[in-house]
Amino acid sequence: MPSYARLDNCRSGKNVGRLLALLLALTIPAPLLLAGDDGRNNDRGRLVDPIVGSWIIHIHVTAITPSSPLPPDFENITAFWEDGITTSSDPNPNQTTAYGVWRKLGPMTYATKIVQVNLNGTLTTIESMTSELIGNEMKASFQGKTTDSTGRTVLGRFSGIVMDERITFQSTP
Repeated sequence: MPSYARLDNCRSGKNVGRLLALLLALTIPAPLLLAGDDGRNNDRGRLVDPIVGSWIIHIHVTAITPSSPLPPDFENITAFWEDGITTSSDPNPNQTTAYGVWRKLGPMTYATKIVQVNLNGTLTTIESMTSELIGNEMKASFQGKTTDSTGRTVLGRFSGIVMDERITFQSTP
């Protein structure tokens, strides 16, 4: 025969919360609960998009308008944050840190846009066409432009490709 205390607990909903939590845990696949469990950036068991983390960016410029000699390949460092923000550093002494946004376009496919204020007051805007993430590498094509300080007058355009490598405890460097 059931006890009145147990019936009272069920009637008042005290056990309903536990039951709902258990059902929810059973419906979410374990890989989603442990996203980023490869040591990337999830030590708190939260859902994290695979792009989130720090990356070394290998940049290859393929075209510049107006026409000028292409710069040699170079690297910078970028961080993609959980909230859709990205920050990037550039080794060029005439440029500064860039800030921007990223968004997911589809499975392991992303778009990014960064803006950098140059020391001479001009702005450089770079938009990634599509980044495809495979493991700890991401490939993308990009288009960029340099404008006056208002962003309205275009002074030059450039395009190229990038290869991104995630920074991990096992990566070199």
